[in-house]
Amino acid sequence: MIRLVATDLDGTLLENGGVLPDGIFPMILRLKEAGIAFAACSGRQYTNLRRLFRPVADDMMFICENGALCVRGDGTFDTTPIPTAYTEEIMHDILSEGMNLLVSGTRSAYIPDRNRDFSDDIIYRLRNTVTILRDLDELPEQPIKISGMIRADRMADVSARLQVKWSGILSCVVAGPEWLDFTVADKGTGLKKLLNSLGIRPEDAAAFGDAFNDEAMLDLVGHPYIMRNAVPEMKKPGYVECDKVLPVLERILSENG
Repeated sequence: MIRLVATDLDGTLLENGGVLPDGIFPMILRLKEAGIAFAACSGRQYTNLRRLFRPVADDMMFICENGALCVRGDGTFDTTPIPTAYTEEIMHDILSEGMNLLVSGTRSAYIPDRNRDFSDDIIYRLRNTVTILRDLDELPEQPIKISGMIRADRMADVSARLQVKWSGILSCVVAGPEWLDFTVADKGTGLKKLLNSLGIRPEDAAAFGDAFNDEAMLDLVGHPYIMRNAVPEMKKPGYVECDKVLPVLERILSENG
């Protein structure tokens, strides 16, 4: 029986233009009434997600920053920071590859004062809470995620080099056509923490995703759903293909979990 649903956002739950589908807020409340928890699981920051789900934010869970920050319905949270020994080298590697740098903490995202177009996009389009730093030595908190952004046509080469270097040390995953994310946690470990705190078995959870940073989450749960437009490499035996999240949630409710 499904007792928790976790879904990725970009490329999965969100419609074209990055908007939530009509009907998602009533659906989250209906799931809650049926005893099924709903968790947004994303590489985005917590404040960004709370704004996006404002009408029902207190009725759901959040797995943020690719699993490095988990917030339960009662407001309590777990974080998994990146060890200090690695942070400077990761930031150096990202900048050396010509990528834009975004450093995520629990209170804010931090961007070096280098590329105004990039920082404006993060602030005004993605609507993140952002602090611009003149010097990376001014970071006021320990990072929980460090990200690099580069043109999609360069991502394969850059990600291959950095994944070879950091494999076995940290999670280094392609989180979208232009994003490479470094964390200690991943969406799977974040979801596992959330499930343990709620006393829910992984086999009683469903998850939806479309990208490589969703793989650990999909492999964890008993009911994994992969979006039909995902890359072929993400379509594993046991994953159920779907076009949209909402119709599957409707079916879960109609069949009482």
